[in-house]
Amino acid sequence: MMYRYLAIVLMFTGSHVFAEPLSLSVNQIRKDLAADVVDIKVLEQYEASEGKAVEVTYSGIPLEKLLQYLYPKTWDGFEGEIYFHALDGYLSILNTAKARQGEAYMTFARADGKPFIIDNNNQNEKDVPLAPFYLVWDNLHNPLLVGSNAYAWPYQVYQTELVPEAVVQSLLPPNASASVEAGFDAFRDNCLGCHNINGFGGKKYGMDVRQVIKALSREELYEWIDKPSAINKYTAMPPLSAGITGENRQRTISSIIDYLQAI
Repeated sequence: MMYRYLAIVLMFTGSHVFAEPLSLSVNQIRKDLAADVVDIKVLEQYEASEGKAVEVTYSGIPLEKLLQYLYPKTWDGFEGEIYFHALDGYLSILNTAKARQGEAYMTFARADGKPFIIDNNNQNEKDVPLAPFYLVWDNLHNPLLVGSNAYAWPYQVYQTELVPEAVVQSLLPPNASASVEAGFDAFRDNCLGCHNINGFGGKKYGMDVRQVIKALSREELYEWIDKPSAINKYTAMPPLSAGITGENRQRTISSIIDYLQAI
């Protein structure tokens, strides 16, 4: 399991033209970046519960060091987003500016030698394998990251893309209202990891999200985004981040619906 391949794909602006995939084993990365391997202790997002913090120490590489290694001719000066593809079809999206802040680490093992697995309490999943890579954040030293959106902690990461902003912006309808633009941003942050539009986005739920919403009223969409288990207690779909509360939560959900209905 520790020798799965990490395929590196570079998407260029304006079309889905890909560079030749570059596959690297975890062992190769550990060998080439041995001097950059560190142990990072974090408050584990997935295993935390109300009133209970869980600290775990992982072994990994600072994300920016890894990206410099993977994209030696491209990373410096690149503006856009990094896409992290997971084996289960999930897609995590990270802005390059945030990646350069030095708070993210791509890990490949637990420092204490225990199995590289996790209990995902958000989706009622036990003993989930994290390999080949698991992206974590130094939330012990930055309190603003405590309780942050767990969607930014992708596991089973096997592939990355550098995606120029122009490609992402193609998902925004022309002449969009302020609410639709806000909904687009919220959809990117909270929904695009699992759902796709015309094949662009996560693949955990294969159907194009535009087809999914056709039969749903605005009220039903709101409930699905706010608390999907209230509609289907067996669904694996998590609710909108618990960190988005009160009027901000209502406004965020409404703007996501505005965006979905606009497309």
